Amino acid sequence: MDIQSLKTLMEINAMQSLGAVQSSQSSNGSSLFSELLGEVLQSSKSETSVNEESSLYYNGNASVFIPPNSSFQNESLISALSSYTSTSSSSSNYDDIIQRAAAKFNIPEKLISSVIKQESDFDASAVSTSGASGLMQLMPGTAKYLGVNNLFDPEENIMGGAKYLSQMLNQFNGNVETALAAYNAGPGAVKKHDGIPPYKETQNYVHKVMNYFNA
Repeated sequence: MDIQSLKTLMEINAMQSLGAVQSSQSSNGSSLFSELLGEVLQSSKSETSVNEESSLYYNGNASVFIPPNSSFQNESLISALSSYTSTSSSSSNYDDIIQRAAAKFNIPEKLISSVIKQESDFDASAVSTSGASGLMQLMPGTAKYLGVNNLFDPEENIMGGAKYLSQMLNQFNGNVETALAAYNAGPGAVKKHDGIPPYKETQNYVHKVMNYFNA
């Protein structure tokens, strides 16, 4: 992918983001996106300086300049940039719901968003092979128990998932890792094994969510 193609992609994403999110600048003015872009541009060994002809990319929480006439072929970093942009824009669409769910069920906002990230990558229409659906991948039976009527409604799904996560935290004395294991494998499996079950899927799940939560 050349720089012009990447710029076009970024400009399309920028226009979409501008219609969906508000700008917010981090205290140090940096972001994962800008760091990755800096690495890309450094790898190109371009001597072109940032100037008025540079393309401004806005992704909702950071803006960076792309020097014109630069070229690079680092596909892995291009992929990382695209993935970061997509995730940032998607997650911000549900910030208000996540905040309200966290306040209602007294659990950290970041824990809810970390579960959503791992469960569906912020895709409200996601459906697993086992039938779990929506942002927090609720099973139909669990959703019915939680009072969720529409699994694909972001607010219903997040509120239901947060409620269930809160119940798991209460049931396992506030232990986040154990609660996550119960969210994934069921509280019965956690009780049977007196902790995180020896299931590779569940152990990987807990590890990944905790990485997001602690990042």
